[in-house]
Amino acid sequence: MKNLIFIFALILPLSSFASISIVSDLDDTIKITNSGDTVDGAINAALKSDVFTGMTEFFFGTQDYTSDLHILSASPRVLKLKIQSTLKKRQIQYKSLILRNLSQNQTKFDYKVAALKTLLDKSADDFIFIGDDVGQDPEAYAKIQELYPNRVLAIYIHVVNNRPDAAGTKYWTTFDLFLREFEAGRMRQAWVEKGFGLVQHETNLEKILPDFAHCPTTLSPWSWQESSFFAPESMLIALKLVAYCQARSSGILILQ
Repeated sequence: MKNLIFIFALILPLSSFASISIVSDLDDTIKITNSGDTVDGAINAALKSDVFTGMTEFFFGTQDYTSDLHILSASPRVLKLKIQSTLKKRQIQYKSLILRNLSQNQTKFDYKVAALKTLLDKSADDFIFIGDDVGQDPEAYAKIQELYPNRVLAIYIHVVNNRPDAAGTKYWTTFDLFLREFEAGRMRQAWVEKGFGLVQHETNLEKILPDFAHCPTTLSPWSWQESSFFAPESMLIALKLVAYCQARSSGILILQ
């Protein structure tokens, strides 16, 4: 049955998705940074280039139905070359890289809202927003959804601090993103299968759930996947991650 749906998806026209753009945060959304810690975050921002497992492939998958990817980060412009190098190394193609001018003395919220308004005002596209719950992504994206209610297709918030008040659809792994976009009728089945393989076969689970990030010890974050088209695959990933998180919370050393 899945093979039949895959063949059918291949012949569907993609023109209806030609007016969608993505805006994604960088640190702790694409790149593993620990931006909530001043010292560790600064070191990782300047020296590290690790990205979360599956993010590159997720953006590859969205290219089937989106026109542009914009990277919107509160990182200072002095890090531009490092960020460009990281994105190039990870083969993440983007239209614009928007960084913060610290001399403007804006809050991160005001900076992101202003940048998002500029993007939407200059474009006729609908938008998908991806961010995390460390900084002001949920608040900024919610504000834009309030101002442009008919042009925000989805808001995905990567759970790092597990803020209960964070607006948007929460996700813990990139497979969650693949599956959400598949259920929205946008992502091809083949890319979801690719995302499953990447997450399921990742041996360094720090690239999925870093030691500074919230690590679920129950299956509840993935309960919505039980009725999905990929329920068996979803359960395999969820069980693997819950076992890892339970071991981590109990202090058991996990050898990678």
